[in-house]
Amino acid sequence: MKDIGIVLENLTSQGIKLDQAQRSFVGTFIELDSLFKPPSFFSKNFSLGSIYLWGPVGTGKTMLLKAIVDSYFPSSGKFHFIEFMQLVHKNLSELPNEKDPLKKIVKKIAQKYDVIFIDEFQIEDIADAMIVGVLIESLVNDGVRMMISSNSNPANLYKDGLQRNKFLKTIDFIQSQFRVFNLLGTEDYRLREIISFDDSADGEHTNKSVKLFLEKTFDSNLTNHLSFVVNGREFSCCGYSKKLVWLSFERFFLEPCGNKDFIDMIKTFDWIFISEFHDCNDEHMDKIRRFISFIDIAYQEKQKLKFFFEPDLLQNLYHGDQLKALWARSASRLHQISSKKYLNNLEKN
Repeated sequence: MKDIGIVLENLTSQGIKLDQAQRSFVGTFIELDSLFKPPSFFSKNFSLGSIYLWGPVGTGKTMLLKAIVDSYFPSSGKFHFIEFMQLVHKNLSELPNEKDPLKKIVKKIAQKYDVIFIDEFQIEDIADAMIVGVLIESLVNDGVRMMISSNSNPANLYKDGLQRNKFLKTIDFIQSQFRVFNLLGTEDYRLREIISFDDSADGEHTNKSVKLFLEKTFDSNLTNHLSFVVNGREFSCCGYSKKLVWLSFERFFLEPCGNKDFIDMIKTFDWIFISEFHDCNDEHMDKIRRFISFIDIAYQEKQKLKFFFEPDLLQNLYHGDQLKALWARSASRLHQISSKKYLNNLEKN
């Protein structure tokens, strides 16, 4: 039986403290794993070894499964769902004349991995639905253990999708052959981590520490993502992923961005982070006008925001004369947005 202390120590070393629901899940995995017996030539596998972990965004599903896989299955395959499907389609394209290409792909994957972790599992089109159904059933029947995280109850996968009845067999298979666990979080795990992060480190240290923090919290590589597209236009950034965009105040608000761009950003990203602030005067009026418009829209839409700034800079960001009246309201909103109370209130709403 695996020692629960290993995964807890792994998480503790990253500064992560589990809540009750998260600890309960880890304990459930340990119990499940102790009963698992891999299939052999003489007997099929009648014990459950695969997990389908679902629940609200930010409850720590990715963190928990990644910690389990890293702690106990270091040679496993780890994929985001989109990345996994790209791999499958690439393999399919290399087998154009094969009578049963999925069978060969399953064999190839099963030879390479005993355990596969697929993050953010979500079926959105009929082609993926049919492919995934065959893959999951074949891999599990071949003895590959699967660790799947999703925001959706398996019963709701591909809900209202085209020809969904063809996918119901896969749903039945997941419900019967996986241990389905609903991670009910009372708080957003990412939100808790972001609230507690030190947002007032200086200079170069800020960007380095922010990058490491965001990549760990959102399990995303931000290194090569230095521009993003919203409203059909391209803008610079310090990094972005599916859930976040990290902006430089110095560079982004210097560009000709406007209200439509800000609205599209808020619709596109769960989180917006801003760093590289500098003090401004009337020589920076265009930049300050754009920032004021952004703050007004973000505040109204209750956007999840986090600023990284030098101590005392944010409230003294603008010290010119011509925009004093406009800035007074924004300065008040900045004070609210940059407080822990603002994010705590978002958590409760």
